[in-house]
Amino acid sequence: MGERRYELTQEDLNRIAVLASKEAIAAYKAEIKKSETKRSNEKISVTKKKLASYRRVKASLVETEEFTEEEKIDLRWKFVEDLMGSAQEVMRKSEDTILSIEKKRKRDRFEIQSIDRAMQLYAAEAERNTSEEFKRRYREIMARYIDDNEKSITEIAEEESITEKTVYKDLGIACKIVATYLLGM
Repeated sequence: MGERRYELTQEDLNRIAVLASKEAIAAYKAEIKKSETKRSNEKISVTKKKLASYRRVKASLVETEEFTEEEKIDLRWKFVEDLMGSAQEVMRKSEDTILSIEKKRKRDRFEIQSIDRAMQLYAAEAERNTSEEFKRRYREIMARYIDDNEKSITEIAEEESITEKTVYKDLGIACKIVATYLLGM
């Protein structure tokens, strides 16, 4: 038996090229969508982590961003008492520690202000929105993460007369909205 040969016309080649390019474009679009979904999920995850630590970080901040001079002197003497070595080394270490703590305080204050601003924008959007479901999601995220008295999923579900599953779903949707305000598109 001999080999079968097929002859392709230019029209056949053009059709094959069109089909191949359509498949390539579809695959490319699917990959882009997958990448965007992954990025969106990462933003929501980061937002949930920031919201979950909101109360703790806010509580750890004092009214001032920097140490008072008295606090700096106390910290320096503590290092002098605790550490052995040259006075210059002890002073350098204590200065580094002070600067590090002040930097952390500033970063924490910025995070808290960013979350507060995102929640203000969300509150304004909830106020303008006519959907009770949208307003409920705002109340839920406030109760879970922002209000002074944190509420459990069960408490929120009871208060809103919905299931716990709905609370989890609502919090995911609300975090997606906050992520937009907090982290951008």
